[in-house]
Amino acid sequence: MPVGRPQRVNPSELYVLSQVLYWDFRRLAEGRYRLWHDRAKYERLIADPNRVPEYSPHEQARLEETVDQEIRNRQLDRTRRGNRLRELKQEDSREVLKFIAEEESTKRIKVPGEPDVIKKLLSPDTTPQQVREQCKHAFMTVTEMFGSEAREVKIPAWPIAAGSILPGYLFRHAVEFTAAKHDPRFPRCDVSRRPTTLWKQLWFLSRALAGSELGVKTRTAINLIGSLRPEEFFTKSRAAKPKRRRKGINSKQTHL
Repeated sequence: MPVGRPQRVNPSELYVLSQVLYWDFRRLAEGRYRLWHDRAKYERLIADPNRVPEYSPHEQARLEETVDQEIRNRQLDRTRRGNRLRELKQEDSREVLKFIAEEESTKRIKVPGEPDVIKKLLSPDTTPQQVREQCKHAFMTVTEMFGSEAREVKIPAWPIAAGSILPGYLFRHAVEFTAAKHDPRFPRCDVSRRPTTLWKQLWFLSRALAGSELGVKTRTAINLIGSLRPEEFFTKSRAAKPKRRRKGINSKQTHL
């Protein structure tokens, strides 16, 4: 943290950054869904000669008109009309079949959360060095094939997005993160008795971590953003509340 007077920070920027960190914390605790592509199934579907999309009457008429125009222009012999129509259908459906195969070979799978990591990060006894050690396991290196070439690729080991900023911020601001858990305003109610305490703790630490990145103290970050968590913002906002009945002469007359 820089010494001297507190730096000025844009509250909107602070809130956006806190929100990004908070949702990454939530994914780490709850898990997340990701798309998994079955490459072998995709290649199998693409190579299947019997997979031909159904054509609407309008599309069928369009292709037939194209073939008939080639015949009228003497670019095609009339006896090859059927073969040419099949060729056009194959050409026309190639991209459609690729799209369909891509969808059918992709499925949504659940990546489980890492409750042990969350427990370690939230423990008041965890040191900054131990926080950094946890962050070292946030990504792992795997070998993937790109055509015939094998390449090493770094992917998340935690249930977070590939470009997540959470591990880097935790590693860089481990000291401030650890200190924030000892702040007097840090929620300390037993999570087993009140489960929402976990989300309150993660929101508190997200604001503290964002404040550290933007050069302000935890107290300043908490005061600037407030306690309302991102998932509560709409339900508790004025826009989500029912409209009040206006009291006046007309309403009084209604009850007379």
